Amino acid sequence: MSYPTPAEPTPASSASPAGPAAGFAPPPGYAPAGVDPRPAGTRGRRNPWGLAAIISAAVLVLVLVLQLFAQVAVLLSQTYDLFGPITGILGIAEGLVALITVVLGLVGLFQRDRSPVLAAIALGAGGFALVSAALWNVLYPVILSAA
Repeated sequence: MSYPTPAEPTPASSASPAGPAAGFAPPPGYAPAGVDPRPAGTRGRRNPWGLAAIISAAVLVLVLVLQLFAQVAVLLSQTYDLFGPITGILGIAEGLVALITVVLGLVGLFQRDRSPVLAAIALGAGGFALVSAALWNVLYPVILSAA
């Protein structure tokens, strides 16, 4: 039995998925034209819930940066009576955005035949921020009042 050299293309068989009109068979290890090379049921399609969750996580980062700059501005202005209300309002905003991020991340994580990557990243960021907001806005005032 002789094997074709690279200069001699192999004609496609009539039983190939591309059909006899395709001309030649693809090289070994490659899928024929028009055939998805991924196994059935693999996750690879875009996940709109994961995208919404990652956008929400980006908004969360912006709220955290805003909170940092607002706290520094209040401390530099030496009007310490504004520190509590501004920190409280931005802490509540942080907690709400973190909760929205966690919910969107969970919904995106359990979508069938969708990529879970963005949803998982956003879920981790939102979960961390939610725990952080709960600790900062609940435990910190309790510790300060006890001292």
